[in-house]
Amino acid sequence: MENKNKELNPKKNKRKIDIKAIMNMDLGIVKQKLLKNLKNTKQTNLSLKKRKVIAFDMGSSTIKIVEGLYYKNSLTIDKYIKIPTPKDAIVDGEIKKEVELHKKLSQVLKENGIKTKDAICTTNSSLIINREIMIPKVEEEEMETVVRYEIQQYLPINLEDYILQGTILEELEVDGVKKLNVRVIAYPEKVARGYYNLLLKLELKPYALDVNYNAVNKFINLIGITKEYENNTNEAVAFIDLGASTIDVNIYKNNQLDFTRIIKDCGNEIDEMLRESNGLKSNEVEKFKNSNIDLSEEFEPINIKTRAIVDEWIEKIEKIIQFYKNRNKGNEINNIIIFGGSSKIKGMEKYMTDRLGIMTEIKGLSKIAFKSNDDGKPIDDYINAIGSVIRHE
Repeated sequence: MENKNKELNPKKNKRKIDIKAIMNMDLGIVKQKLLKNLKNTKQTNLSLKKRKVIAFDMGSSTIKIVEGLYYKNSLTIDKYIKIPTPKDAIVDGEIKKEVELHKKLSQVLKENGIKTKDAICTTNSSLIINREIMIPKVEEEEMETVVRYEIQQYLPINLEDYILQGTILEELEVDGVKKLNVRVIAYPEKVARGYYNLLLKLELKPYALDVNYNAVNKFINLIGITKEYENNTNEAVAFIDLGASTIDVNIYKNNQLDFTRIIKDCGNEIDEMLRESNGLKSNEVEKFKNSNIDLSEEFEPINIKTRAIVDEWIEKIEKIIQFYKNRNKGNEINNIIIFGGSSKIKGMEKYMTDRLGIMTEIKGLSKIAFKSNDDGKPIDDYINAIGSVIRHE
Protein backbone atom coordinates (compact mmCIF):
# COMPACT_ATOMS: atom_id res chain seq x y z
CA MET A 1 0.00 0.00 0.00
CA GLU A 2 1.24 3.46 -0.74
CA ASN A 3 2.56 5.56 2.08
CA LYS A 4 -0.29 7.87 2.96
CA ASN A 5 2.08 10.77 3.59
CA LYS A 6 3.28 10.86 -0.02
CA GLU A 7 1.47 12.61 -2.85
CA LEU A 8 0.95 11.45 -6.40
CA ASN A 9 2.67 14.65 -7.44
CA PRO A 10 5.51 15.34 -5.00
CA LYS A 11 5.75 18.91 -6.26
CA LYS A 12 2.36 19.68 -4.81
CA ASN A 13 2.15 20.31 -1.10
CA LYS A 14 -1.15 18.51 -0.55
CA ARG A 15 -1.76 16.08 2.27
CA LYS A 16 -3.66 12.89 1.68
CA ILE A 17 -6.15 11.30 4.04
CA ASP A 18 -5.92 7.53 3.94
CA ILE A 19 -9.52 6.57 4.68
CA LYS A 20 -9.56 2.89 3.67
CA ALA A 21 -7.85 4.29 0.61
CA ILE A 22 -9.25 3.44 -2.77
CA MET A 23 -7.37 5.24 -5.51
CA ASN A 24 -3.99 3.64 -4.94
CA MET A 25 -4.84 1.10 -2.36
CA ASP A 26 -3.50 -2.31 -1.55
CA LEU A 27 -6.52 -4.53 -1.97
CA GLY A 28 -5.50 -6.37 1.17
CA ILE A 29 -7.23 -3.46 2.88
CA VAL A 30 -10.35 -4.18 0.83
CA LYS A 31 -10.11 -7.80 1.89
CA GLN A 32 -10.08 -6.72 5.53
CA LYS A 33 -13.07 -4.50 4.83
CA LEU A 34 -14.95 -7.29 3.08
CA LEU A 35 -14.25 -9.64 5.95
CA LYS A 36 -15.60 -7.02 8.35
CA ASN A 37 -12.36 -7.04 10.33
CA LEU A 38 -11.05 -3.62 9.38
CA LYS A 39 -11.87 -1.96 12.69
CA ASN A 40 -10.00 -4.65 14.58
CA THR A 41 -7.02 -4.93 12.25
CA LYS A 42 -4.08 -2.58 11.98
CA GLN A 43 -3.39 -1.48 8.42
CA THR A 44 0.02 -2.77 7.41
CA ASN A 45 2.22 -0.22 5.69
CA LEU A 46 3.67 -2.26 2.84
CA SER A 47 6.67 -0.54 1.30
CA LEU A 48 6.83 -0.74 -2.46
CA LYS A 49 9.15 -3.34 -3.87
CA LYS A 50 10.44 -3.84 -7.38
CA ARG A 51 7.58 -5.91 -8.71
CA LYS A 52 6.05 -6.49 -12.10
CA VAL A 53 2.27 -6.15 -12.24
CA ILE A 54 -0.52 -6.94 -14.63
CA ALA A 55 -3.16 -4.22 -14.96
CA PHE A 56 -6.70 -4.66 -16.29
CA ASP A 57 -8.71 -1.72 -17.61
CA MET A 58 -12.18 -3.23 -17.26
CA GLY A 59 -14.54 -1.75 -19.85
CA SER A 60 -18.01 -2.83 -20.91
CA SER A 61 -16.96 -3.31 -24.52
CA THR A 62 -13.22 -4.04 -24.35
CA ILE A 63 -10.70 -4.99 -21.69
CA LYS A 64 -7.20 -3.58 -22.04
CA ILE A 65 -4.39 -5.42 -20.32
CA VAL A 66 -0.80 -4.33 -19.80
CA GLU A 67 2.06 -6.02 -18.02
CA GLY A 68 4.67 -3.69 -16.63
CA LEU A 69 6.92 -2.44 -13.88
CA TYR A 70 7.12 0.93 -12.11
CA TYR A 71 10.12 1.39 -9.86
CA LYS A 72 12.01 4.49 -8.71
CA ASN A 73 10.12 6.77 -11.12
CA SER A 74 10.87 4.52 -14.08
CA LEU A 75 8.06 2.80 -16.01
CA THR A 76 8.46 -0.18 -18.33
CA ILE A 77 5.55 -1.80 -20.21
CA ASP A 78 6.21 -5.28 -21.62
CA LYS A 79 2.86 -6.34 -23.07
CA TYR A 80 -0.27 -4.69 -24.44
CA ILE A 81 -3.40 -6.81 -24.95
CA LYS A 82 -6.91 -5.78 -25.98
CA ILE A 83 -9.85 -8.19 -25.97
CA PRO A 84 -13.64 -7.85 -26.35
CA THR A 85 -15.49 -8.01 -23.06
CA PRO A 86 -17.98 -10.90 -22.92
CA LYS A 87 -21.45 -9.53 -23.63
CA ASP A 88 -23.02 -7.86 -20.57
CA ALA A 89 -20.22 -9.18 -18.33
CA ILE A 90 -19.43 -5.64 -17.09
CA VAL A 91 -22.19 -3.06 -16.80
CA ASP A 92 -21.41 0.46 -15.59
CA GLY A 93 -18.14 -0.73 -14.08
CA GLU A 94 -19.71 -3.59 -12.14
CA ILE A 95 -19.07 -7.28 -12.85
CA LYS A 96 -22.33 -8.98 -13.78
CA LYS A 97 -21.12 -12.24 -15.34
CA GLU A 98 -18.12 -13.44 -13.38
CA VAL A 99 -18.05 -16.95 -14.90
CA GLU A 100 -17.83 -15.72 -18.50
CA LEU A 101 -15.29 -13.06 -17.53
CA HIS A 102 -13.13 -15.55 -15.65
CA LYS A 103 -13.16 -17.98 -18.58
CA LYS A 104 -12.15 -15.31 -21.09
CA LEU A 105 -9.37 -13.80 -18.98
CA SER A 106 -7.96 -17.20 -18.02
CA GLN A 107 -7.68 -18.04 -21.70
CA VAL A 108 -6.01 -14.72 -22.55
CA LEU A 109 -3.45 -14.96 -19.74
CA LYS A 110 -2.53 -18.48 -20.81
CA GLU A 111 -2.31 -17.66 -24.52
CA ASN A 112 -0.04 -14.69 -23.85
CA GLY A 113 2.21 -16.55 -21.45
CA ILE A 114 1.64 -14.12 -18.60
CA LYS A 115 3.11 -15.44 -15.35
CA THR A 116 2.92 -12.20 -13.34
CA LYS A 117 0.74 -12.60 -10.25
CA ASP A 118 0.37 -9.11 -8.73
CA ALA A 119 -2.76 -7.66 -10.35
CA ILE A 120 -4.43 -4.26 -10.57
CA CYS A 121 -7.93 -3.43 -11.77
CA THR A 122 -9.02 0.01 -12.91
CA THR A 123 -12.49 1.04 -14.00
CA ASN A 124 -14.99 3.84 -13.88
CA SER A 125 -18.66 3.86 -13.00
CA SER A 126 -21.52 6.23 -12.34
CA LEU A 127 -21.82 4.33 -9.04
CA ILE A 128 -18.55 5.91 -7.87
CA ILE A 129 -19.29 9.17 -6.08
CA ASN A 130 -16.85 12.08 -6.39
CA ARG A 131 -17.52 15.20 -4.36
CA GLU A 132 -15.72 18.23 -2.97
CA ILE A 133 -16.68 19.18 0.56
CA MET A 134 -15.60 21.89 2.97
CA ILE A 135 -14.70 20.82 6.50
CA PRO A 136 -13.24 22.56 9.55
CA LYS A 137 -9.47 22.30 9.83
CA VAL A 138 -8.74 19.55 12.35
CA GLU A 139 -5.82 17.40 13.40
CA GLU A 140 -4.95 14.53 11.07
CA GLU A 141 -6.12 11.85 13.50
CA GLU A 142 -9.59 13.47 13.54
CA MET A 143 -9.81 13.75 9.77
CA GLU A 144 -11.56 10.48 9.05
CA THR A 145 -14.31 11.10 11.62
CA VAL A 146 -14.98 14.61 10.33
CA VAL A 147 -14.96 13.60 6.65
CA ARG A 148 -17.32 10.70 7.28
CA TYR A 149 -19.69 12.96 9.20
CA GLU A 150 -19.65 15.71 6.57
CA ILE A 151 -20.04 13.40 3.57
CA GLN A 152 -23.08 11.86 5.28
CA GLN A 153 -24.62 15.35 5.35
CA TYR A 154 -23.99 15.80 1.62
CA LEU A 155 -24.99 12.33 0.42
CA PRO A 156 -27.92 10.14 1.53
CA ILE A 157 -25.90 6.92 1.45
CA ASN A 158 -25.02 4.19 3.89
CA LEU A 159 -21.28 4.66 4.35
CA GLU A 160 -20.90 1.03 5.37
CA ASP A 161 -21.59 0.17 1.71
CA TYR A 162 -18.70 2.32 0.47
CA ILE A 163 -14.94 2.58 0.74
CA LEU A 164 -13.91 6.21 1.17
CA GLN A 165 -10.80 8.10 0.14
CA GLY A 166 -10.20 11.79 0.63
CA THR A 167 -7.59 14.25 -0.65
CA ILE A 168 -7.07 17.75 0.74
CA LEU A 169 -7.13 20.15 -2.21
CA GLU A 170 -6.40 23.34 -0.31
CA GLU A 171 -6.42 25.06 3.06
CA LEU A 172 -8.25 28.36 3.22
CA GLU A 173 -9.86 30.82 5.60
CA VAL A 174 -13.59 31.52 5.49
CA ASP A 175 -14.93 34.34 7.68
CA GLY A 176 -11.86 34.06 9.86
CA VAL A 177 -12.23 30.28 10.29
CA LYS A 178 -9.66 27.89 8.87
CA LYS A 179 -11.20 25.33 6.52
CA LEU A 180 -10.10 22.44 4.32
CA ASN A 181 -11.43 21.83 0.82
CA VAL A 182 -11.47 18.03 0.44
CA ARG A 183 -12.22 15.78 -2.52
CA VAL A 184 -13.94 12.59 -1.35
CA ILE A 185 -14.32 9.45 -3.46
CA ALA A 186 -16.93 6.92 -2.33
CA TYR A 187 -16.37 3.56 -4.07
CA PRO A 188 -19.12 0.92 -3.76
CA GLU A 189 -17.96 -2.06 -1.71
CA LYS A 190 -19.89 -4.52 -3.90
CA VAL A 191 -17.98 -3.36 -6.99
CA ALA A 192 -14.65 -3.71 -5.17
CA ARG A 193 -15.71 -7.14 -3.94
CA GLY A 194 -16.42 -8.24 -7.51
CA TYR A 195 -12.93 -7.37 -8.76
CA TYR A 196 -11.26 -8.80 -5.69
CA ASN A 197 -13.03 -12.14 -6.08
CA LEU A 198 -12.35 -12.26 -9.82
CA LEU A 199 -8.61 -11.80 -9.33
CA LEU A 200 -8.53 -14.54 -6.71
CA LYS A 201 -10.32 -16.95 -9.04
CA LEU A 202 -7.76 -16.13 -11.74
CA GLU A 203 -5.13 -17.20 -9.18
CA LEU A 204 -3.74 -13.67 -9.14
CA LYS A 205 -2.77 -11.60 -6.11
CA PRO A 206 -4.99 -8.52 -5.74
CA TYR A 207 -2.49 -5.67 -5.43
CA ALA A 208 -4.38 -2.43 -6.08
CA LEU A 209 -7.69 -0.99 -7.18
CA ASP A 210 -7.76 2.21 -9.23
CA VAL A 211 -10.23 4.62 -10.78
CA ASN A 212 -9.71 5.62 -14.41
CA TYR A 213 -9.48 9.36 -13.85
CA ASN A 214 -6.82 8.81 -11.20
CA ALA A 215 -4.89 6.47 -13.52
CA VAL A 216 -5.04 9.10 -16.28
CA ASN A 217 -3.84 11.73 -13.79
CA LYS A 218 -0.73 9.66 -13.02
CA PHE A 219 -0.11 8.95 -16.69
CA ILE A 220 -0.25 12.58 -17.82
CA ASN A 221 1.97 13.65 -14.93
CA LEU A 222 4.51 11.01 -15.93
CA ILE A 223 4.74 12.17 -19.54
CA GLY A 224 4.23 15.87 -18.72
CA ILE A 225 1.37 16.28 -21.18
CA THR A 226 -0.42 19.09 -19.32
CA LYS A 227 2.65 21.31 -19.01
CA GLU A 228 2.65 22.28 -22.68
CA TYR A 229 -0.91 23.59 -22.41
CA GLU A 230 -1.09 25.32 -19.04
CA ASN A 231 0.25 28.83 -19.39
CA ASN A 232 -1.47 30.18 -16.29
CA THR A 233 -3.14 28.81 -13.18
CA ASN A 234 -6.67 29.27 -14.54
CA GLU A 235 -6.17 27.10 -17.62
CA ALA A 236 -7.16 23.46 -17.58
CA VAL A 237 -7.00 20.51 -19.97
CA ALA A 238 -9.95 18.17 -20.50
CA PHE A 239 -9.28 14.49 -21.20
CA ILE A 240 -12.38 12.89 -22.70
CA ASP A 241 -12.63 9.12 -23.00
CA LEU A 242 -15.16 8.37 -25.75
CA GLY A 243 -15.90 4.85 -24.58
CA ALA A 244 -18.34 2.16 -25.61
CA SER A 245 -20.82 2.58 -22.75
CA THR A 246 -19.96 6.01 -21.29
CA ILE A 247 -18.14 9.22 -22.06
CA ASP A 248 -15.79 10.18 -19.22
CA VAL A 249 -15.01 13.90 -18.98
CA ASN A 250 -12.01 14.54 -16.72
CA ILE A 251 -10.59 18.02 -16.27
CA TYR A 252 -7.07 18.52 -14.92
CA LYS A 253 -5.51 21.74 -13.65
CA ASN A 254 -2.08 22.21 -12.13
CA ASN A 255 -1.37 18.52 -12.80
CA GLN A 256 -4.27 17.43 -10.59
CA LEU A 257 -7.80 16.24 -11.25
CA ASP A 258 -10.07 19.24 -10.81
CA PHE A 259 -13.44 17.97 -12.05
CA THR A 260 -14.98 14.77 -13.41
CA ARG A 261 -18.31 13.71 -14.85
CA ILE A 262 -19.71 10.65 -16.64
CA ILE A 263 -22.10 10.92 -19.58
CA LYS A 264 -24.23 7.86 -20.25
CA ASP A 265 -23.99 8.24 -24.00
CA CYS A 266 -21.58 6.04 -25.86
CA GLY A 267 -20.01 4.57 -28.95
CA ASN A 268 -22.42 1.65 -28.74
CA GLU A 269 -25.10 4.00 -30.10
CA ILE A 270 -23.17 4.36 -33.35
CA ASP A 271 -22.55 0.63 -33.51
CA GLU A 272 -26.25 -0.10 -33.04
CA MET A 273 -27.16 2.43 -35.74
CA LEU A 274 -24.74 0.74 -38.16
CA ARG A 275 -26.12 -2.70 -37.42
CA GLU A 276 -29.67 -1.53 -38.05
CA SER A 277 -29.07 0.68 -41.09
CA ASN A 278 -26.44 -1.43 -42.83
CA GLY A 279 -27.31 -4.93 -41.66
CA LEU A 280 -23.85 -5.44 -40.18
CA LYS A 281 -22.91 -8.20 -37.80
CA SER A 282 -21.30 -7.21 -34.51
CA ASN A 283 -17.83 -8.38 -35.60
CA GLU A 284 -18.09 -6.27 -38.79
CA VAL A 285 -19.00 -2.95 -37.22
CA GLU A 286 -15.55 -1.71 -36.14
CA LYS A 287 -13.93 -2.26 -39.53
CA PHE A 288 -16.88 -0.67 -41.36
CA LYS A 289 -16.89 2.32 -39.02
CA ASN A 290 -13.19 3.02 -39.50
CA SER A 291 -13.39 2.62 -43.28
CA ASN A 292 -16.66 4.34 -44.15
CA ILE A 293 -17.48 7.08 -41.66
CA ASP A 294 -15.98 10.54 -42.10
CA LEU A 295 -17.55 13.40 -40.14
CA SER A 296 -16.06 15.93 -42.57
CA GLU A 297 -18.12 14.47 -45.45
CA GLU A 298 -21.43 16.23 -44.92
CA PHE A 299 -23.78 14.65 -47.44
CA GLU A 300 -23.28 10.91 -47.08
CA PRO A 301 -26.34 9.44 -45.27
CA ILE A 302 -24.17 7.35 -42.91
CA ASN A 303 -22.21 10.46 -41.89
CA ILE A 304 -25.38 12.46 -41.34
CA LYS A 305 -26.69 9.78 -38.97
CA THR A 306 -23.37 9.58 -37.15
CA ARG A 307 -23.14 13.36 -36.76
CA ALA A 308 -26.62 13.43 -35.23
CA ILE A 309 -25.44 11.04 -32.50
CA VAL A 310 -22.16 12.88 -31.97
CA ASP A 311 -24.03 16.21 -31.76
CA GLU A 312 -25.93 14.87 -28.73
CA TRP A 313 -22.62 13.94 -27.08
CA ILE A 314 -21.13 17.35 -27.79
CA GLU A 315 -24.17 19.14 -26.40
CA LYS A 316 -23.75 17.31 -23.08
CA ILE A 317 -19.97 17.82 -23.05
CA GLU A 318 -20.54 21.54 -23.65
CA LYS A 319 -22.90 21.75 -20.67
CA ILE A 320 -20.32 20.07 -18.44
CA ILE A 321 -17.59 22.45 -19.58
CA GLN A 322 -19.85 25.46 -19.02
CA PHE A 323 -20.79 24.20 -15.54
CA TYR A 324 -17.09 23.81 -14.72
CA LYS A 325 -16.32 27.33 -15.90
CA ASN A 326 -19.26 28.82 -13.95
CA ARG A 327 -18.28 26.87 -10.84
CA ASN A 328 -15.06 28.82 -10.48
CA LYS A 329 -15.10 32.13 -12.30
CA GLY A 330 -12.01 32.53 -14.44
CA ASN A 331 -11.55 28.83 -15.14
CA GLU A 332 -10.78 28.19 -18.79
CA ILE A 333 -10.42 25.03 -20.86
CA ASN A 334 -8.29 25.77 -23.88
CA ASN A 335 -7.50 22.22 -24.97
CA ILE A 336 -9.30 18.89 -25.12
CA ILE A 337 -7.57 15.55 -25.56
CA ILE A 338 -9.83 12.73 -26.77
CA PHE A 339 -9.13 9.02 -26.61
CA GLY A 340 -11.11 5.77 -26.55
CA GLY A 341 -12.79 3.86 -29.38
CA SER A 342 -14.99 6.63 -30.83
CA SER A 343 -12.12 9.12 -30.90
CA LYS A 344 -10.82 7.19 -33.91
CA ILE A 345 -13.81 8.08 -36.10
CA LYS A 346 -12.40 10.02 -39.04
CA GLY A 347 -12.87 13.76 -38.64
CA MET A 348 -13.77 13.59 -34.92
CA GLU A 349 -11.05 16.02 -33.80
CA LYS A 350 -12.01 18.77 -36.23
CA TYR A 351 -15.73 18.20 -35.75
CA MET A 352 -15.48 18.63 -31.98
CA THR A 353 -13.15 21.61 -32.36
CA ASP A 354 -15.64 23.37 -34.63
CA ARG A 355 -18.66 22.59 -32.45
CA LEU A 356 -17.10 23.38 -29.07
CA GLY A 357 -14.78 26.18 -30.13
CA ILE A 358 -11.99 24.48 -28.17
CA MET A 359 -8.96 22.87 -29.78
CA THR A 360 -9.59 19.13 -29.69
CA GLU A 361 -6.99 16.55 -30.64
CA ILE A 362 -5.92 12.97 -30.33
CA LYS A 363 -2.57 13.67 -28.76
CA GLY A 364 0.38 11.76 -30.15
CA LEU A 365 1.09 10.15 -26.79
CA SER A 366 4.80 9.54 -26.60
CA LYS A 367 6.52 6.47 -25.23
CA ILE A 368 9.66 8.53 -24.72
CA ALA A 369 8.67 9.02 -21.07
CA PHE A 370 8.75 5.29 -20.42
CA LYS A 371 10.24 2.09 -21.80
CA SER A 372 8.16 -0.16 -24.01
CA ASN A 373 8.89 -3.53 -25.53
CA ASP A 374 6.33 -2.90 -28.27
CA ASP A 375 7.26 0.45 -29.74
CA GLY A 376 5.13 0.02 -32.83
CA LYS A 377 1.80 -0.14 -31.01
CA PRO A 378 -0.31 3.03 -30.46
CA ILE A 379 -0.93 3.50 -26.75
CA ASP A 380 -3.91 5.83 -26.53
CA ASP A 381 -6.24 2.88 -25.90
CA TYR A 382 -4.09 1.82 -22.94
CA ILE A 383 -3.83 5.09 -20.99
CA ASN A 384 -5.98 3.88 -18.08
CA ALA A 385 -4.17 0.57 -17.73
CA ILE A 386 -0.68 2.12 -18.06
CA GLY A 387 -1.52 4.83 -15.54
CA SER A 388 -2.73 2.27 -13.02
CA VAL A 389 0.67 0.54 -13.11
CA ILE A 390 2.23 3.68 -11.63
CA ARG A 391 2.37 3.23 -7.87
CA HIS A 392 4.13 5.72 -5.58
CA GLU A 393 5.94 5.09 -2.35
